[in-house]
Amino acid sequence: MNRTHPFIEVSVAGRTVSDTFYSLLVSASIYDAPGQEADRCDLQFDDENNLIEVPEMGAEITVRFGFRDASTWKMGVFTFEKADYEFGPRGELLRFSCRSADMRSDVKEPLSEHFDEKSVGDIVQELAGRHGYDAKVSPGLAGLQLPYIARTEQSTVDFLTRLADRCGGQFSVKGNRFLFLERGALPPITIDRSDCESGTFSIEPRPRYGKTQAGWYDRARNEIKYEDFETGLKGPVKRLRTTYANADEAQKAASAEGSRLGRATGSGSITLAGMPEVMADTPIIFTGGRKEANGEWLAAGVDHRFEDTYLMTIELEAPETGKT
Repeated sequence: MNRTHPFIEVSVAGRTVSDTFYSLLVSASIYDAPGQEADRCDLQFDDENNLIEVPEMGAEITVRFGFRDASTWKMGVFTFEKADYEFGPRGELLRFSCRSADMRSDVKEPLSEHFDEKSVGDIVQELAGRHGYDAKVSPGLAGLQLPYIARTEQSTVDFLTRLADRCGGQFSVKGNRFLFLERGALPPITIDRSDCESGTFSIEPRPRYGKTQAGWYDRARNEIKYEDFETGLKGPVKRLRTTYANADEAQKAASAEGSRLGRATGSGSITLAGMPEVMADTPIIFTGGRKEANGEWLAAGVDHRFEDTYLMTIELEAPETGKT
């Protein structure tokens, strides 16, 4: 794909912005956040002549990045939150700060309730419909049956995030949809060192566990049994404190904790020419570096920056199998 002529398109409150907007735009930064975190957008302008009109609070700002003679990607719809004005040796600058418009306030309100004999898919669909969202649930998670689960003074976002952690999945709100997906659902993207402007990697010497265990209560035998998950790393056994309702839940919890421990074994970042198709949670295959850095990583967050050119920084974390 030709990535030599990047461009940006912006609309405010449904209206295409003027040429003056683009001529005074110093930079545009979009941070694609993982999980339930809200994506962020910052727009900075040369404000010497005060020609940029500040949007009304809550105005929707749509941003697209692309390349001439190639494709255009919708980077997100954001809600305008505030404007910051400054002056000094660098001149006069105006900055718009925006947050993802997907995360409405009602999904952050705490509530207590419980669900009996429901599947994960049923719970996600019910809560999505309650708040006016669509829902997408990975088939491997949708059919998981839960005899009982309680939500105690938690927001819908926090509750579904906890449920995703318990099931070994991930929850986010993107494109007006609740996404409750298995990890690794996105296709991997290969990036070579020669594609990058710079990068850093850290293989972290943390205590490692060779196995995780989660217990469940066997009513028939009136005893607690344990389900194991082999992490593929060397080390002792880590036993979870929570006791689960059945073997399936316990197995999922042990697997989720094992995967979390694997992701904690390495981190890094790479900066390169913009690739708007890369989003948080995308598997990244890095090549051309040291053997410790090469291989699979996970995009923990992606910072897209449009200035004189279009660059991106991908924050990396180790895959669930860990880095050695």
